[in-house]
Formats: sequence, structure tokens, C-alpha cells
Amino acid sequence: MSLTQRWMLGVALLCSLATVPFTTAEDAKPAANKPKELKSTSHLDGLSNWATSVAFSPDGKTLAVGTHDSVQLWNIGEKKATGVWKTGSGYVKSLTFLLDGKKLVIGGYQSASVWDVASGMKERDLPKHRGFVTSLAVSPDGKLLATGCDDEAARIIRIEDGALLKTLEHDRDPVHGVAFSSDGKLLATAAGDETRVTRPGIAKLWHIESGKLIRDFEGMTKFATSVAFAENGTRLIVGSADEKAYVFEIESGKPLGFFGGHTRPVTSIAMSPNGQIAITGSGGRAKGKNELKLWRIADGEVLGTADEHEAKIAALALSPDGQTVATASYDNSVRFWDVSFVNATAAPINSAVAAATVADNSASDTTAQNAAAAEPKPLKVGIIGLDTSHATAFTNILNGEKQRPEAFGSRMVAAYPKGSPDIESSVSRVPSYTEAVKKQGVEIVDTIEELAKRVDVVCLETNDGRPHFEQLIPVLKAGKPCFIDKPISASLSDAIAIFEASKKFKVPVFSSSSLRFGKNTLAVRAGSLGKISRCETTSPASLEKTHPDLFWYGIHGVESLFTVMGTGCVSVKRGTTEDGKIQVVGQWSEGRVGVYTEGKGYTGKAVGDKGEGPVGSYDGYEPLLFEVLKFARSGQPPVGEAETLEIYAFMEAADESKRQNSASVTLESVMKKARVEAEEKLKALK
Repeated sequence: MSLTQRWMLGVALLCSLATVPFTTAEDAKPAANKPKELKSTSHLDGLSNWATSVAFSPDGKTLAVGTHDSVQLWNIGEKKATGVWKTGSGYVKSLTFLLDGKKLVIGGYQSASVWDVASGMKERDLPKHRGFVTSLAVSPDGKLLATGCDDEAARIIRIEDGALLKTLEHDRDPVHGVAFSSDGKLLATAAGDETRVTRPGIAKLWHIESGKLIRDFEGMTKFATSVAFAENGTRLIVGSADEKAYVFEIESGKPLGFFGGHTRPVTSIAMSPNGQIAITGSGGRAKGKNELKLWRIADGEVLGTADEHEAKIAALALSPDGQTVATASYDNSVRFWDVSFVNATAAPINSAVAAATVADNSASDTTAQNAAAAEPKPLKVGIIGLDTSHATAFTNILNGEKQRPEAFGSRMVAAYPKGSPDIESSVSRVPSYTEAVKKQGVEIVDTIEELAKRVDVVCLETNDGRPHFEQLIPVLKAGKPCFIDKPISASLSDAIAIFEASKKFKVPVFSSSSLRFGKNTLAVRAGSLGKISRCETTSPASLEKTHPDLFWYGIHGVESLFTVMGTGCVSVKRGTTEDGKIQVVGQWSEGRVGVYTEGKGYTGKAVGDKGEGPVGSYDGYEPLLFEVLKFARSGQPPVGEAETLEIYAFMEAADESKRQNSASVTLESVMKKARVEAEEKLKALK
């Protein structure tokens, strides 16, 4: 039986009201994996009217909720409203924060306006619309705003001065969804007329600079409600009122199939940070089945499902760290859902093309389409810095005699050996490590620019975090994705500058310790112990005078701690154990506690509402390296900027606490100072 048939069958079995288009003895087998039954972690009740839109701030600390004639802002950590803004524009159908988090764009009836978050005052109106502004999106570089409107047009607006740059007309079809591609060059729109039930929906792909239509995507039998790019920009996901989410190949416009797990109109879509998991909301048309579903694009497997709302889900948003979904509903409430478990269940990018059945609009039945398996191509990997054992370990994994299948034939092909100029433990390794990798076929180059020309992805391995920013810039200018090994830098300000440079050049980066991918740690992050209230981790913490204390080696245990706890740490206090070892106690929101302690090995324990268990295991370098290869293909980092920066703010605050005789230090205070320093560093960046 084809992969297409298996997926469609699985969807049908998971959804009791779905129709199975064909049945055989083999088809009658139950679904292999039962989806996780999601329970909301908290909720905002008692809104005066429908909740029609929702958006997280870029730092993930504030939630904006749109309802009739107003927007409410909520402090997520404290679970309290911080402001109510009267808009006077009817239902607020769309919301989006600008990238700096200081401004919020509000879409209402014949209105799109920019509001100042600090003061709660409207700053300016944007070009006039002739109907409800149903959707908003900010370009990746933060310079452009796309609006969708039920006046049958999408618009491209320059944020700086509010100039209307392009009007993208849709023939008799109100626009319900807009989305930018990750490179900012394309805009996808979802459209259709809900008042004409026999008129099919449509999605369109536009070239932003020229405003020209590239292609249409067809197959939806009712109006298209929402749209999102997926799988490194190779797929388009379109939600429809016909209760399906359609998967298209962007390059050709070819329909690959649909997800049929909803039994009410699909109203909204968000994508997981790695672009592999679709998060869809539904509701309306009939009572009940106002569902949230998480499903894998590669094979259609339902990973999580929820049905708590008493009326349709009108909108949803995913937090910047990919850990939490907020759903806005016509039951006058917003609910929060922990979706961190999907980070451990994503399939490798390109392991298979999404398979499904495509609706035949000329008949009532559906037809199965076989999807060709697309095995990832081998990647050429390069190293900067041959002064760490990670460099030789990665080379052994890729160039050794028994390469594991997860590497798909990728090879370490080039290295720039220079590392730290003044750390003896690093400098002394370069000659021997250089000879070791040369014996495995790695070419030694004289400049980072030459390295970048030869490879598809770069591993920045220099043991010393101080030169990382300068070493990274030629890689970004060459457009090559880069993994930056621990520590990402020797200061929090440099870490911030690195991510800002990544955005400037539109090239993805990520940083992580190998401890993030320990099996028992990932199991807990995926929800094996439920919601975590306390976690303690241990790792060695040898010091290097040129770096903050925990940056050099304590990062391993701190990475494990944050993998389990996630973001939300508010403050830290640093002290010592009875035997003089470093100990840092972090206070998270909702009263959760995370503790890092210096020790001899890699251990830990987490306590959740489902029990307690071990965390912090070290399972070698292979899991990390294979994540680097996935990242190189997808462009989606396995750990987000927000979580990485919070890790380094935790360690920076721990040093500040030490200087203040174990006083409590907030992460916000060290972040504020570091951002100022980062801005100065970035001024010289051309």
C-alpha cells in the first residue's frame, strides 16, 4: 500500500467523522501512534465579546488579544491584564507586533493602525482599507507590512513611513490570510468568498518587489482562510472552510494533498519553528469540534489534539520559542497550550514528500496520489577552529568508515584552523588536530572566505567565544547557515549582536551544547513528566579567565536545565555548596525553580505533575551534529534565539550575583545593559 494511502487512512481513523475513501484488510489496522490529548495550561476568561485575534510579543512575555472595539494586553508570566486599548474599529480581526516589540499593528474595520506598546496610544493610521483587515504579517527584515482585507485585496506597506507600495488585487475574492516567505521575497495570500458557498477558495503567490502574481494554488472547495510557508519554504499550507488544510509544492504549484483531520472549517494556521509541524485551529458551521491539532507535514501523523473551546477557534499564535500556542475563540476566551513536545517529534526535513489525497472538484470521491520519497542530498560541511575536540569528533562522524544513515553521505570537506590566540589549552591543540583532519581528507584553507566557498554549512568550533562574532560575519556574507558551538560568545552583548547580524544578512544560525540532545532530557521536554515545577542539573564548570564563569564549561549543565525548563526565568541567585562548588538558583514564572550545580558528571533530576525522573545525560556528539545537518537543509534552528539568549542571560546574571555577594539579579537587567552594548557593536557592521 502506498505512503499516500497509509497517511489518508491514519487521518481517517483518528477522526471519527472522516470518510475513508477505500478500505482493505490491511487498511483496517488501527493507527500506529495515538495523538497526545492536550489540556490547556491556563486561560483568559470573561472577555466582553468574541476573541477574534491574538499575537505574542517578540520576547514572548506579552500577549495581545483582539475583541470588539478593543485590544487587551496580558502579562503572560503574571497572568494579568496590563492594558485595554479602545480602538473604535469594530472587531479587531488581526494583530501583529513589529520586530522590536515596541509597536503593535491592529487591523479592524477599514483600519490598520500602529500603536505604541509602552503608552497604549495610537501612533498613526496606515493607508485606508475598504473593509475588515483580516490578516497582518511583518516581513523578516521588519521593513514591510502585508495586510489582507475583505475588500478583495492584499497590500504591501512600508512600515517606516506608512507608504502604500503595492496593491494586490484578488478577483472578487476577499483576502483572509497573508504570509511572507523566510527570505522576504514572496507573499502568499489565501482568499475566497464565504457568502458564495459554491465558489472555490484560492491561494496565490506574489513577487513582492514587482507585485506580480507568480501562480495560483487551487483545489479548495470553499474559501481559503489561512496560509503558511513550511519545510524551508518548499511547501505552502492553506487552510480552508471545507475542513481541510492543503499541502502544495511551491516551486511547481502542484497539490500534494490535504490534511483531513478536522470536521469543522479550518480557521487558522501556525508553523513550528522547524517548519515541519503544522498547528491548525477549527470551528464554526455547527456546534462542537472546535479543535486544535498538531500534525506532521511529512506523513500527516496527528501529534496532538484538543477540543476544549465551546465555540470556534478564530485565531491562534505560537510563542517565539515554539513552546506555547494561544488560541482565541468565539467563546470569549483565550487558552494556552504547551506544545513543547513537538520539538522532539519532528521528522527529518525531506525524509519524504508530504503524501495525501487531493480532492477532485469534478466528483464527490477523492483520488490517491503517490509522493516520491526525496532523500536528502549529501552536504559539504566546513569547520572554523581546530582547537577543540568537537572538530575532530565531528570529522570522525562524517568521514569515518562507518557513517550512520542520519548523515546521508555528508562530508567534512574544509577547515580554517586558526582558533584562540592566547588560550594555551586551545592553541596547543591546533597542530595535532590539523594533521588529524587532513588524514581524513579535509582541505585546510587560509581564510574563512575561502572556506565558505567550498561548503554548504559551517560549524564555528573555535573554543574561544571572543572571536566568534568577527569569524561569523564572512560566513553570513557568503549566505551559509552556521552552527556556533558553545559558548556562542564571551559576552551576552556579543550573543545578541550575533543574532542581530544573522537577521541583517538573512542567514540562519543557532548555538547549542551537545547536552541539549540527551535522550532523557528530550523525553522530559517532550512531556514525559508533564509540566515541570523544578529541575536540577549538574555538570563540570572549569573556568577560563577570559569568559564569564559558566560560559566556558558550565554551559553544558545550564543548557540541559533550559532544555527541560524552557524560557521564562526571571531572576537568579548564585552561591556555593558546602564543598565550595558553584550553585545557581533560577526563579521561573509561575513559581517554577531551576538549579544548576557544578559537579563531576552530567546528571540531573526533574519534577513534574506526572512524577520525577533523570535528565542531563550526555549521549555523544552525533545527535547534535545530525541536528546541524537538518538545520542546514531546513534553515530552521532546533533551538530558537529567545531560548539561547535567555541561557546566556542566566549565566551573565549569575556572575553579576556573585559580584553582588549572592544578591538576586534579574535577567531583564543584564539583557537591557547587553542590548545597549550590542547596538554599539553593530554600528560598525557593514
